Amino acid sequence: MKKNYFTKVFYCLFIFLFSISVVSAQTVNQGTLLREKVHGVSLEKNVTGESVERNVAIYLPPSYKTSPEKRYPVLYLLHGIADTENNWVKAWTKQNDGYATLQDEMDKGIAEGKFGEMIVVMPDERTNAFGSFYVNSSVTGNWEDFTVKDLVNYVDTKFRTLAKSESRGIGGHSMGGYGALTLGMKHPEVFSVVYGINPAVMGWGGDFTKDSPSFSNILKIKSVDELMKTNDLYTMAMVTVAQAFSPNPNNPPFYADFPFAMVNGKLQPANPAYSKWEENFPVNMVKNYKANLLKLRGFRFDSGYEDEFKFIPVNSRALSAELTKNGIEHIFEEYNGDHRNRMWSRKGRLYNEVLPYFWLLLDSK
Repeated sequence: MKKNYFTKVFYCLFIFLFSISVVSAQTVNQGTLLREKVHGVSLEKNVTGESVERNVAIYLPPSYKTSPEKRYPVLYLLHGIADTENNWVKAWTKQNDGYATLQDEMDKGIAEGKFGEMIVVMPDERTNAFGSFYVNSSVTGNWEDFTVKDLVNYVDTKFRTLAKSESRGIGGHSMGGYGALTLGMKHPEVFSVVYGINPAVMGWGGDFTKDSPSFSNILKIKSVDELMKTNDLYTMAMVTVAQAFSPNPNNPPFYADFPFAMVNGKLQPANPAYSKWEENFPVNMVKNYKANLLKLRGFRFDSGYEDEFKFIPVNSRALSAELTKNGIEHIFEEYNGDHRNRMWSRKGRLYNEVLPYFWLLLDSK
C-alpha cells in the first residue's frame, strides 16, 4: 500500500513539474503583440475626415524582454483594400495546424528555426473609402509620408530596432502589395527588402481596363449613399483608387477625378486623371526608379493563377517583364491559389516564403 501510495505521489509530482516546464518553455518561446496608437503628422491636412491617430499592431519576438541589449531587424506589413491591421493579427479562418495569425507564424517559425527573430509592424492605413494605397493624397492625407517617416520614426524611437535600411523590409498583400512595391521603389534609403503578395493595381489589364463596367458605373453615381448601395467591390474601389491617384479636393462628393469620361456613348481617357493613374502604376514606374531598384537587397512578388481579381496575375507578369527589360534582378513566382487561400497555415506562403525571405536578406546585426 505504502509503495503504491508513494509511487502515485511521485508520478503526480513528476507530471506537475513536467507541465510547469512545458508551460514555461511555451511562454519563453512566445512573442508579444502590442497595440499602439501612432499620431500621423503627415495625415493632419485631409478633407475626408480621416483619423490622424492610427492603430498599429507590433509583434516583438520572444527574446525582446529577456535580452535588453539586443536590437532587431524590422518588417513592415501592409494590409489590403477594405482590410485593417486586424487581418494580420486576428484569425480570419480556422487552420487545423494553428498557423492562422501573424503571431502564430512568427512564434512557431522562430521556435522551429524556419527564420529568426524580427519585429513586425502592421499599421492600419484604411481610409473612409476603404484604402490609402499608401500614397500621398491631397484629399485623404499623405500616407506615403506617414509610413516612411511618422511610422518608421515612431518604431525606431520606441523600440530596439536596427535603425538602418539594410535591416528594414516592407511587404504587403493586395493593396498592401502595391504599397510595398512602390514604397520600396521610392525609398531604398528606408527599406532594402521588398515582397508584394498578390499586388493590386500595377497597370491596366485583365478585368481592370476601360471595358470594366465599374468605370462607367461610377460616372452615374452621385452620392456616397448611392455608391454604398451598389454593394459592388469594383465600383467602390474606383473611388478608393481615384482618391489616391487623382484626388481633387474641389470635386465632391468623392473628391476625386476619374480616368475615363463618357464621350458619344463611349468611355474615353480623361486627363489629367488618366495620366495620373498611369504615373502611379508600378509597371510604368520601373524606368523612373531604376537607380533605386538597383540599390535594393531583394525585390520579390507573387501571384496566384486562380486569383479572382483577374488583373493581378496579368499585371504581375507585365511588371516582371518590365523589370527584366530594365535589368532589375527580382523574383516573380506564380502559384496554384487564389487571392488569399494559400497565405496562412504551416503550408502557407507567409510561413514558407515571405517571412524566410525577409530573414534571409535583412541584416540582423
